Amino acid sequence: MTRLLRLLVLGTGLLVVVAVVVGLFMPRSWSVECTRVLRAPQERVQAELLDLRNWEHWTPWSRTRDETLVVTFDGPATGVGSRMSWEGQRLGFGSLTLTAAHAGVEYEIAFRGVDQRTRGALALAPDPAGVRITWRDGGELGWNPIMRLFAPLFEAKLAQDFGAGLGRLALRVEAAH
Repeated sequence: MTRLLRLLVLGTGLLVVVAVVVGLFMPRSWSVECTRVLRAPQERVQAELLDLRNWEHWTPWSRTRDETLVVTFDGPATGVGSRMSWEGQRLGFGSLTLTAAHAGVEYEIAFRGVDQRTRGALALAPDPAGVRITWRDGGELGWNPIMRLFAPLFEAKLAQDFGAGLGRLALRVEAAH
């Protein structure tokens, strides 16, 4: 029994050391990008992006994912400086602020208790069928090897969320067209 316990402790310790070493060699940043063509005029899509009150209808982070979500808005009603803050049991506490608005929008996300901010953009470009939208997001992971080890899983899940969000955005702007 003692030998089995010793092997179990040694095996667990070795597994932790291997995970830390592998994590140290993983990238220190993460990024996600998803693109879709929308059959709508660029002006219509731009207007949708500039008003954060519309984001609840198409982003993956809404009351459909967290029924306890409470969202507040401050700053200008639309455009640069508009800010959306949220609080929910599943989605936590955070805020999104529009930082630029030109052929799409750029934003910064801050989460309570996290020093690193996430920066992203929804970029618009003309397309023969309407407008091509590219959603990019990324951030730093620092030196934490465990976070770096799980970054590929996080990126894959976020890419899936972005794809679903752009699909809902397409339904919204194409129906208005």
